[in-house]
Amino acid sequence: MEKESQKILEEINKSLKEINARQQTAEMFAETDKLFDKSDRRVEHSINQIQNSFDRIHDKVFNFNNILIGAYLVLGTFPDNSPKLELWTVIFPILNLVFLIYIDVRQMEIHRFASNEQEWTDKERDLYGKKISKQTNFSLFALFLSLCCLTYLIKNVV
Repeated sequence: MEKESQKILEEINKSLKEINARQQTAEMFAETDKLFDKSDRRVEHSINQIQNSFDRIHDKVFNFNNILIGAYLVLGTFPDNSPKLELWTVIFPILNLVFLIYIDVRQMEIHRFASNEQEWTDKERDLYGKKISKQTNFSLFALFLSLCCLTYLIKNVV
């Protein structure tokens, strides 16, 4: 009887060790999941911050370009007898405005494409990276065009 009791106690001890090991494993998995969730939230927050920065920059370039359009219009009509600029030159910032609108439409399409990220293949992930890179280059080019319009304005007014 004592041997049976000893055997039962050993089995209970073995079972308790297995339960303890499972519980520790479950706790480790739970902690790992928390870390991954936290990392995912940071990544998502960072992506949102990048997009917000991109949007703010675009808004500023839009506003700057609108100011340029106003300046071109004013200097193309003032003074009446001898305007500082030819009125037709307002086409430069207007074309840049159209380009900026095109960039915003492309950005909307990129967001639409990104909304299906969970179903992407590796090829589509690469395509997304290329779209973002191209969009950044377009934005820099639009900023450059705005600066060229400003330079032209300054050169012809001074």
